[in-house]
Amino acid sequence: MSRQNLLVLLVISFLLLFSCRGHPFENASLTSLNRGKRLSDADFDDEAIELSKFCVSLRSRTADKFFGDNHFCSGVILAPMFVMTSAHCLINKRRVLISSRVLLIVAATLNRLKYIPSTTFVTPVSQIWLPDSFTMRNKQDFGLLKVQKPFPNHNEHISIARLPVHPPLPGLKCKVMGWGRMYKGGPLASYILYIDVEVIDSKRCARMLGVKHMEFVCAVDSDDRTAQQPCGGDWGAPMMSNGTVYGIVTVLSGCGISSLPSLYTNVYSNVNWITEKMISSAGGILIVPAFFRYLIIALMYVAPFCNFLMLFKISKYV
Repeated sequence: MSRQNLLVLLVISFLLLFSCRGHPFENASLTSLNRGKRLSDADFDDEAIELSKFCVSLRSRTADKFFGDNHFCSGVILAPMFVMTSAHCLINKRRVLISSRVLLIVAATLNRLKYIPSTTFVTPVSQIWLPDSFTMRNKQDFGLLKVQKPFPNHNEHISIARLPVHPPLPGLKCKVMGWGRMYKGGPLASYILYIDVEVIDSKRCARMLGVKHMEFVCAVDSDDRTAQQPCGGDWGAPMMSNGTVYGIVTVLSGCGISSLPSLYTNVYSNVNWITEKMISSAGGILIVPAFFRYLIIALMYVAPFCNFLMLFKISKYV
């Protein structure tokens, strides 16, 4: 075979191989949710796209070599100015609170390694809060972040999660999403992935872990074919059901061990603390619907004018 024919054959083979791969969004519904298989095809389904709207990537202020390689934790959007994540994402090895100046929040990013103009939203962090119960007794592992720039309400790739009005009861089916490792010791996911878990009774969880008491929310993947749990890089990832966040990934006990549950901070038991922090810091106006924000602002401008007219009418009779 001549060199020219060999070259033509190689080019045709390459084109056929490339055309068979397809677009990531095309045969997505045919892919498995097993994280081990994601390493080979890197696809995700339509539900992952919807879940990604609630999730953000926590990063150091500057990337190492390329966009997104500084991701280390996940978080969930609670309000236009606030994100919730794991407290372990906000302290150093000496358990000292890190400075907000070194943190960056990236939202509306299906692929954490890709920046899409007019879609991907990036903002620094202005303030960090941790509950006293964590800093003093290592309980209630979660933290609240206030961002410098509010999440835009016109971005269709960003959604605000609801806080729970009741505790997560055993049997509740949830989804946990993030860019964590696809298996124990493996690489971080590029596209956001999610797993299906079911909340279990705290007594059953304590027996499985060999402890007397359990203060966390416990969940397992009861499907023997997948047996997926959060892994490294999933700290701070939300455990959600129908747009409501019930837990935050806090302990990676089940990563690589299908017989163990994964542990989550109970968001419901901390709703009052979270709400008070957001209202006191944002002045309340940043977490109410847009219509009421505009109405309040309009009244602020109209009120002085009305007072002027009233004084003018009174002066005519004096």
